[in-house]
Amino acid sequence: MTAQTSAPRRSGPARRRGTPPAVTNALRLLGLLLVLGWCLFPFLWMAMTSLRTGSVALTDPNILRGPFNLDNYQQVIDQGFHFALRNSLIVAAATTAICIPVAALAGYALARLPLAGKFLILAATLVATLFPPVALVNPLYQMYLELNDWTGINLLNSYAGMVIPYVALTLPLSIFILTTFFSGIPREIEESAKVDGATPFQTFLRVVAPLAAPGVGAAAILTFVYATNEFLLAFSFAPNDLNVQTVPVFVGTFERVGYENPIGQIMAASVLVSVPLILFALVLQRRIVAGLTSGAVKG
Repeated sequence: MTAQTSAPRRSGPARRRGTPPAVTNALRLLGLLLVLGWCLFPFLWMAMTSLRTGSVALTDPNILRGPFNLDNYQQVIDQGFHFALRNSLIVAAATTAICIPVAALAGYALARLPLAGKFLILAATLVATLFPPVALVNPLYQMYLELNDWTGINLLNSYAGMVIPYVALTLPLSIFILTTFFSGIPREIEESAKVDGATPFQTFLRVVAPLAAPGVGAAAILTFVYATNEFLLAFSFAPNDLNVQTVPVFVGTFERVGYENPIGQIMAASVLVSVPLILFALVLQRRIVAGLTSGAVKG
């Protein structure tokens, strides 16, 4: 009789001792707070500097040391900041109102029509974004001067002189976002609308466009923010006239009071123009994320 030795049975896989979930969550939260603090510190520095006088803001690096007052904001308003803000809103709204309908029609055509070489057309459209704006300043300026000589139409120191290049620079990205978004909408929905008697334009306007609202909203927000923040072309075509001067040019050419560096006034103007944009983006952040992610993975 032979003795049999029985091996110990394992009830299941051995548990691996790893990092406790509480520690992992705490490390993730700490990393998130560090990234958030790194990103928000420039805004904190800007806001605190706007409340300090110019000499103290430049000589004392401690942003929490006063005295603090609202004199910088009062000086910004006295120099006509509200006119510059009005001009920026007009230019940005006009750019968005022209760009988005054109981009929507172009994006829908590229997504639905049986066009040969649609990928090449879309790629050629995106090539326009590769040109730096600084390369366009001189030819556009010369073109505006010649247009004024030939027709008497002066685009310098005017809203149109800024809106035209802004539309050209923001159209490619808007077309790309909307093309990929329209491609993700099922064709069956459009076919059902056509069966019910809707024309192609009615199908686009009443069926497809509402479904593409996140993509349209994302493209509109990006266009609006770009037109509001653009400096180079606005400074080249409307540098001095307060009737058309935008906020970036106003901030970049801020007049100093005496020999004092106007760092406090510049920061105050920056805060005044940043707060509406930040609130606007926070309110519509879901549309921005939905539009960009849908445009990135669909199509």
